[in-house]
Amino acid sequence: MKVHVFEGASREMGRQYGETLADRIRRNLSILVWREGYEPLPRGQADFESWIRDQERLIGDHWPWMLEEMRGIAQGVGVDYADILLLNLRAWQFNFYGAKPEACACSSLAITLDDGTVAAAGALDDPPDLYCGPVLFATPGGHRLLTFPISGTVWGNRGINSAGLTVGISSQILPGLARLPHAVNQDLATRAIYQTCTTVDDVRRFCQKHPFTMNLVCVDARGGILCLQHTAAGPFELPVTDGWCALTNHVADDGFLYWLTQHGVKEFPESPTTRARRGRLLAFARERNGRCSPDEVRQFLCRRDDTDPGTIHNRGTLALTYANPQAHPHRCWVAGPGEPLEPVDVPPG
Repeated sequence: MKVHVFEGASREMGRQYGETLADRIRRNLSILVWREGYEPLPRGQADFESWIRDQERLIGDHWPWMLEEMRGIAQGVGVDYADILLLNLRAWQFNFYGAKPEACACSSLAITLDDGTVAAAGALDDPPDLYCGPVLFATPGGHRLLTFPISGTVWGNRGINSAGLTVGISSQILPGLARLPHAVNQDLATRAIYQTCTTVDDVRRFCQKHPFTMNLVCVDARGGILCLQHTAAGPFELPVTDGWCALTNHVADDGFLYWLTQHGVKEFPESPTTRARRGRLLAFARERNGRCSPDEVRQFLCRRDDTDPGTIHNRGTLALTYANPQAHPHRCWVAGPGEPLEPVDVPPG
């Protein structure tokens, strides 16, 4: 897969990004923000405008360099900063928990290899036309990172940073959840994790401070593993035993499910394949944990079988990723649909 590299101070990096991908970004804006041919954003509504202001303030308070990158992107594309901000905030999903569950098909696995090191693997699923492929963000003042943003955003999702921290994400739909007032956009929070965190303990502390809704499987260069069902109402950490864990797009613990009902969730819509995919990951890990080679994990990840609802590589797969940060702290293997995994290095910095 072609890797786009953007580097320099925040606004300059954003300008490079905007100029390089201007056509793709304008197309995303036309669909997702300007809403050409679609129901318009609720501009002018008090709750929508208040949400935008609150999110911009939270980002500015904690990660002001992200806003600078957005301003640079707007400059590079030749559009209003306000529209790039709306794109980055997923403003088209203001009523996010009403999103169609069929859109959720991401999978994340952490597993111990036969040499005792820990690998991270999984799939990012989303419409491919919104993305430009992997992006390497290299800006001073934090870790460099490789991830897969929607074109025009400074998001983080699957990938690795220059400290050897990997993040696997799976979206979660929790309609009616009573969000904490300082809850933030999940994609921007994941970007901040990459840029500011070194270990899974750092990620755990970050999530205790910043509520956002996302299932996370993180692995660091020390072999640490974090399995977290994070929400905009607070986190729930699943225990990691024997050096492996797996998450897809549903609540994996009934006790946590009950807790969520006490915080406003009335129903739990699920992707039709989420339990089958997690079941396949669990079966592989239970059989092969501690006895599998890197090649075996990569082959398992890339194998596609459209007759199997548990296939990790499926019709909706945008990218596959594999990393072993203990052995290769600056490397992530990436592949598009039907492509072989290829190593990409994130220079230390």
